[in-house]
Amino acid sequence: MDQVIERLTRVLKLDSTVFKEIADDESATGPAVGIAALASAIGGISGDTGVVSGIIFGAIFGAIGLFVWTGLVFLTGKLFGGKAPYIQLVRPIGFAAAPFALGILPILGIVGLAYSLVIQVRAVREVNEVGDGSAVATVLLPFGVLFIIGVLLALLVGFALLSAFGA
Repeated sequence: MDQVIERLTRVLKLDSTVFKEIADDESATGPAVGIAALASAIGGISGDTGVVSGIIFGAIFGAIGLFVWTGLVFLTGKLFGGKAPYIQLVRPIGFAAAPFALGILPILGIVGLAYSLVIQVRAVREVNEVGDGSAVATVLLPFGVLFIIGVLLALLVGFALLSAFGA
């Protein structure tokens, strides 16, 4: 446990040496998933679903989301010369999810998201052995696509609700 806390502290300080260390350590997979689940559970407390369901769904979606998100980053990384295998990206990206816990206060959720993206860029740069530009593109390209899809879906649902209620 001490090693997990020490590594998490180094991740949050953006210590570039820790990302490859975590990626290469097979025993870091469980802690990475645990950090992603716990941070999402804490961040989920502030939702409208209630504390217990926010924690449960936050943990489940945090763990599942880690693997899905890493898959997107992995595939995008291959376009930019990324060398790391999928599982070696899961571990540092899981640790990079820690700032999602800031979502417990909605206004800080945006800060947590931004900081997590910064950490992920560092992790991708070190683990994939690519330059800064490739690392930024590897993380922000899938994020941007998902953001645009989310906005379009929100607009679609909004227009559907407006037309359903005759506004």
